[in-house]
Amino acid sequence: MRNRIVLFVFVSMILGACATPHYIHLYESPKSLDFSEGKWLVTNLDSKIPYMYRESLNRDLLACLQKLGGDSVYSIENVRFKYINPSKLTFELNPQVLKIFKESTDFDYVVTATARKVRDEVPDLVYPGNSVYYQKSESEVSIAVYDVADGARIYYQQVIASVTLDQGDEEVVFARSAGTLLRNAMKKALKDLKKNARVIRKKNNHATR
Repeated sequence: MRNRIVLFVFVSMILGACATPHYIHLYESPKSLDFSEGKWLVTNLDSKIPYMYRESLNRDLLACLQKLGGDSVYSIENVRFKYINPSKLTFELNPQVLKIFKESTDFDYVVTATARKVRDEVPDLVYPGNSVYYQKSESEVSIAVYDVADGARIYYQQVIASVTLDQGDEEVVFARSAGTLLRNAMKKALKDLKKNARVIRKKNNHATR
């Protein structure tokens, strides 16, 4: 009984010493995607964030989509193109690029993503007793899907993650840096994407093309 009381007090102290992050979901499209048909290409993250964050988000995005679409989802790293330079692809695919995809590949959908740190003022750990002034960390993650045949974007989701500290929050111990918020924002985006997916297929391993 005593151990339970000590544990309860400890957990309460931890919860009371946390700066709670906030997440905003923005959509410019219907929320659902149908993975029961078509061939999907997942591009690399279009972002200037550090390599370790970029690669981690790339892996999370690809893994989620391959669980949803199985062997109909391909990483751009495993595909060779004649008329497309993968390193030149951006988050926003213009009609000309989509036309090239239509004429020179057999992909039906192209998935792009981007991420950025808006502000990075709050660390993951704030030592108690230090003077705290207004600080904020904020990161954004966006995912888009393009229909190659129609040459148009059919899906767009953005997650904005933020956390703030105000003067007087000297007791805060655990917060969120912009880097941590990037990972959390991607997890939130993928969780929502998976929740609204119409069809979930069994994942199969891809052979390098």
